Amino acid sequence: MPFDFYELECNIFGDFKAGDNAGYNSELLSNLVEANENGKFNKPILLQAASLIEVAAIQIFYRAQNYNLEGVPNVSEADRQEIEDKQIDKFAVVIDNLRKYHILDGMGVDIYDDLHKLRKYRNKIHIQLDVNIPNVHRDEDRVFTNAKTRWAVDLNWRVLSHLAEHYPRPNQIQGFVQPLRLPKLA
Repeated sequence: MPFDFYELECNIFGDFKAGDNAGYNSELLSNLVEANENGKFNKPILLQAASLIEVAAIQIFYRAQNYNLEGVPNVSEADRQEIEDKQIDKFAVVIDNLRKYHILDGMGVDIYDDLHKLRKYRNKIHIQLDVNIPNVHRDEDRVFTNAKTRWAVDLNWRVLSHLAEHYPRPNQIQGFVQPLRLPKLA
């Protein structure tokens, strides 16, 4: 598949262990993409891409809840205070709150629907479940196609890049988490 690999300074992590784990998983995603001959790793690639988006998005809310002096750039103090007492830990709830607080609004009108679709595909980690997306086949080899993998990897790059650009930690706090090695469509 046509991918290049880049290191993304993703200074959004407030929970440094989550950042370390994101670094590990971004390397794993990149290794899977590099080894994805004939689409044999399409499903785990999509699962990794979705999981990285989820952990990065959760960090925006984690910081709003735990770093009230630091705040979060581009999130108003009123919104930060509203977020502070919420339990935002399931991917569907994360996506709905990303929409509510306009976190990804600059990424196009379909971004939140795309994330919900990715979430449904990611839930296919449970083999017995249907994807529950109209017109999507039940056979996993027909679900996790090269085209779907390209879409998921592209979405991963775009969301993580957006979060890194628009919601970084203050300069004096950056650098505690390694850059994420990520595939990007060539």
